[in-house]
Amino acid sequence: MQYHVATATYDSVYYIPMYVMLLSLMENNKDMAFHVHVLYNKLSDTEKTKLEKLATANGSIIEWIKMDDDATRGFYTSAYLNVATYYRIFAPQLVTIDTNRLLFLDADIIVNGSIQPLFDMHLGNAPLCAVKDVAPYKIERLGIAPDADYFNAGVILYNLDLWRKNEYHHSLLANIREMNDRYWLFDQDALNHLFYDKAIYLHPKWNHQNIFYSVSRHYLEKLYNYPADEVLYNPVIIHYNTQLKPWHYLSTHPLKNVFISYLHKTPFTDFEEKPTLPLRLKKLGNRIMHKLQKFKRAITINIDKRR
Repeated sequence: MQYHVATATYDSVYYIPMYVMLLSLMENNKDMAFHVHVLYNKLSDTEKTKLEKLATANGSIIEWIKMDDDATRGFYTSAYLNVATYYRIFAPQLVTIDTNRLLFLDADIIVNGSIQPLFDMHLGNAPLCAVKDVAPYKIERLGIAPDADYFNAGVILYNLDLWRKNEYHHSLLANIREMNDRYWLFDQDALNHLFYDKAIYLHPKWNHQNIFYSVSRHYLEKLYNYPADEVLYNPVIIHYNTQLKPWHYLSTHPLKNVFISYLHKTPFTDFEEKPTLPLRLKKLGNRIMHKLQKFKRAITINIDKRR
């Protein structure tokens, strides 16, 4: 049996993180054969061949899905994200193989355990499964109540049977063209606009987000209804979803070394940013600033307790 996974990159910029992600997926799921659908715009034959060899060595296959710029022409983007972020909404439409579920994984992810339980989930009438976003950004602009659920789109399990039956792809594209820059979070806003109240919300271990470390343990427990330790520790899928990635020297992500350990198993070990003197000084300054902020918060909490 083959399990269908999709991922995306516009060009070579995220090719190496995507390679590392797929390596981690296959290495931690040796009992599963994957059919990986890669949506891309520009990749070299050499890059494709290397990824195909990785898949073949692990009993899996790669299928290349070439994206046309016309498909996303006029879509709202930013300096941080290009149109490849919208490829996830094309994946359920373009994967035409007879399968009822498709797992989409962002390129900036490490799969650090078995994903068999995800594929074994009962989907029912839910169009997709995803993990709640820790800090949904002013979702009332989408007509969603500010206290409603809102999911992060970095990890999505699609119900393809329902997707095809209801032609969700057409509804999403129509909304994206109509809403344009009102979708501040691009495809994620588009998906939530349609499905926030229809999705199955997964345990946070399936999309461990950077911001988990920036909010209180009480907030995490209230949001996910699990003990904070269960949210923070032993994630299966780690999503490095901020501009500062684990291959950047300035990254202080507590699980940075998990990514680096997989990177060192690839032919791309020099991808890790090397420390220069300016970067070392900046990192030192950042650490001092963070310690001061932490100290200031502790003083504020103690003062509040005495009142």
